[in-house]
Amino acid sequence: MQQEIFADGISAIHITGNLVRIDFVTVQPQLASDNGQPVMDVSSRIIMPLEGFVRSLTVHEDIVNQLMAAGVITRTPPEELGTM
Repeated sequence: MQQEIFADGISAIHITGNLVRIDFVTVQPQLASDNGQPVMDVSSRIIMPLEGFVRSLTVHEDIVNQLMAAGVITRTPPEELGTM
């Protein structure tokens, strides 16, 4: 491995043709929005083929299932998530 990327989250995923662009964000603690919330800034972007993105979903699902089996996280039913 040559480079590590830290991100607090993903702000957007864009699909253009056969490419998926994933924008990662980091919290900028020195900045605050008008309502006092932390400001998130796009810090990096990964671009990958659509096929690779779809294959990566299996890896994510496997990790989530392992965390749920270990009791580290629980699944929230969609009706409890509310609307965004």
